[in-house]
Amino acid sequence: MTVLVVAASLLVGMSLGVLGGGGSILTVPILVYLAGQGTKEAVATSLFVVGVTSLAALIPHARALRVRWRTGLLFGAFSMAGAYGGGRLAAYVPGTALLVAFALMMLATAVAMLRR
Repeated sequence: MTVLVVAASLLVGMSLGVLGGGGSILTVPILVYLAGQGTKEAVATSLFVVGVTSLAALIPHARALRVRWRTGLLFGAFSMAGAYGGGRLAAYVPGTALLVAFALMMLATAVAMLRR
């Protein structure tokens, strides 16, 4: 099982580095269903994993001058505030409800991507 989790983790890192996204959508299910974490722990862990992975992927993109720092910092600051609020709110939401909301978000994202 450890080999499967490591392989899936490499896939998450590759998707973040190449596409700039997909981290949480891939990480939460991996942590819940492959690594055996509880829903709330998986959500919190995925925030850390995606953050660290994104920082690592930022380096080559920044060196290639493909980063709009002002936009990224502004968007990141407000996203961090939203993430903090969401983390506080998640303490009051059952784990099953979080997984259902996460699945619905994944479906909505897939539909939006296929439409455009």
